[in-house]
Amino acid sequence: MKVVHLRKAKALEGNRSRSFQLLTPDSVGSENFLITFVEVQPRGSTPLHEHRDIESMYFILAGRGEVTSGRTKKVVGPDTAVYFPIGGSHGIRNVGRTMLRYLSCHAPPYDIERLYKTWEGALLVLGG
Repeated sequence: MKVVHLRKAKALEGNRSRSFQLLTPDSVGSENFLITFVEVQPRGSTPLHEHRDIESMYFILAGRGEVTSGRTKKVVGPDTAVYFPIGGSHGIRNVGRTMLRYLSCHAPPYDIERLYKTWEGALLVLGG
């Protein structure tokens, strides 16, 4: 058994957001999944992106988010799971006045740090 406390998890910074790397190949040696805890400030987002070989899921813990999958958008709140099949694009934007908190789960795991680096480059290009 391995235990990871949120305060000791590696955090990646995004667009008014932080993604805490809870259960990853690096943190616990997981081979079949990746789970992060994400906090998104009002007006912040996890940009639209896709994983060609990965299933994904967001489980909303608190706040309100507008989830985008392909061309579909839906506002979701706490106690809601949203599934994204392999190859589908997805993202989420905080549309509430409070912090949006959710678990992000992926199978199999992937290099999430590389994904965040591509977002950093895009924000620099856009002047964000």
